[in-house]
Order: sequence, then structure tokens, then C-alpha cells
Amino acid sequence: MNNFWRNVGYPLCIMIIGGLLVRFLNPYVPNEVIIILVAATCFAVGVSLHYGKKSNGWIQKFVIAFFFLFFIFWDLGYIVLPELKNIFDLVGIQGFVIHLFYVFCGWSFFK
Repeated sequence: MNNFWRNVGYPLCIMIIGGLLVRFLNPYVPNEVIIILVAATCFAVGVSLHYGKKSNGWIQKFVIAFFFLFFIFWDLGYIVLPELKNIFDLVGIQGFVIHLFYVFCGWSFFK
């Protein structure tokens, strides 16, 4: 039962709580806060999916944090590079894929 909670229950609770927070706070807070809350929830789900020995490598964490912040600022509209936007549109990197990238960053942060 303990493995089930760690593997399934904990990530599911994070998704439910994060979804409820976004749902209830959406009318009252600015869109920027919602984007950051969604990114943090996705990252937390990714962290909860990884179990086992956690890595102490600071270079990997620095690179992952850089890409995580880059995509948050991209979502917020603070970073606008027309050439990169064209490449992202061509490859199909948009909202849903960026959310999956947030989960991947959380999962690989301690790997």
C-alpha cells in the first residue's frame, strides 16, 4: 500500500489540489500568477513521479532550472524571439507540450 501511495496517490493528490487551486483562483488573480501556478503544479507532479536515490549533481539541476525558467518566461510572454517562435510552431511546441516539459523538468530534476 505504501508503494501505491508513493507511485499513484501522491501525484494524483498534487494534480487534484493544483487543479482546484487554479480553478478557484482563476477569477481573482492575474493570468501571470495562474501560469506560474500551473508550471509549479506540473513540476511538483514530475518531482513526485521520481522516487529512489536523488542526484546531487548541481550542473544538471542548473540546466534544468534554466530551461524551466525559460519556458515560464516564454509562457508569460517576457521572452519573444520570432525565429524561435517559428521553430516552435513548426515543431508543434505550444501549450500542452510546454506543460509536459514542466513535468519532465520536475521528474529529471532529482534524477
